[in-house]
Amino acid sequence: MAVVDRTLLCKKVVGVDQARYPAVNPLELHVAMTAVFAKAATVRDRHYPSVEKVKPGKACVFLEPTKKDGKSVLLHAYVYTAGRTPDQVVQDFDASAATVTADPITNPDGEVVEIVERVACLIYGECLIIENARVYGALPIILAAIRDLIRRHVNGKFPRLVAEDVPGRDFKTLAKVHKGVRRVVARVNGDFTPEPNSVGALLENMFDKAGAKNQKFKQITASIEAPAHDELDPDMVLKWVDASEGATGLSGISVVFNDKTSLAELDRYREKIQVEVQEVAPGKPAVTEIETHMVQYVNELAFHADASARLIDASGYFLKKP
Repeated sequence: MAVVDRTLLCKKVVGVDQARYPAVNPLELHVAMTAVFAKAATVRDRHYPSVEKVKPGKACVFLEPTKKDGKSVLLHAYVYTAGRTPDQVVQDFDASAATVTADPITNPDGEVVEIVERVACLIYGECLIIENARVYGALPIILAAIRDLIRRHVNGKFPRLVAEDVPGRDFKTLAKVHKGVRRVVARVNGDFTPEPNSVGALLENMFDKAGAKNQKFKQITASIEAPAHDELDPDMVLKWVDASEGATGLSGISVVFNDKTSLAELDRYREKIQVEVQEVAPGKPAVTEIETHMVQYVNELAFHADASARLIDASGYFLKKP
């Protein structure tokens, strides 16, 4: 069976403190959502915006909880634009031109079918694990839906929610968490002057010795990749990362880890993992496998064997880094 890659992002959810809707501390988001799902028995109860406010062209989402053990809440958000009909074609390969239409899609009973995109979410404390969505603006509308449902069913004064990138882990910890460094690409731009004896200076010297000393260039790149089932020395790669971050020896660097997670620059790194799941139909991943990876990810963030790799405590709150 074919497999597909999915990216799981880790976000810190923060309540915006306002006079009318003061921030909640601690933000026990999983407790609030457990209470929501205990009361919200129908799709109408779990729909945002409320059904009476839905108009054609309106961005909408409804939340469907899963049955899982433990305190964290695992749900699937189904995002759609009300009344949006994608272009369609009944393919006739012998026709001189394709007939493309945007007719409403209906079921056998004549009811209009909405086109939805599914996004898996795991909520624990102030930690949100979210499947990287293929639909623009999914995260803000999912957070708006969570807030709105809590206000409707649990706490009418619940604050507005925003998601922040989480505190980063140092490079060697990242390498350990992501199963080692598989490939590194270092870059030296033409308008950049690397410090002597740096990696960038070595690249320029190789360029000169290749008989192109006076040749102008836009960029020189060098790539190094570990053998199969192996990894590059993280201390060596860290020197390259430091040279890039300090703008001393390299213009930039990109790193690919063995679990296929990648980063372009460490200071812009977003906490995430790349997972591989079965494809049960063209473009359709095995949802239960995504759910399993999410639970494993949040457990790793809280209980990793290496304490320096932990980002959250046992209650789902982000640890303060020294």
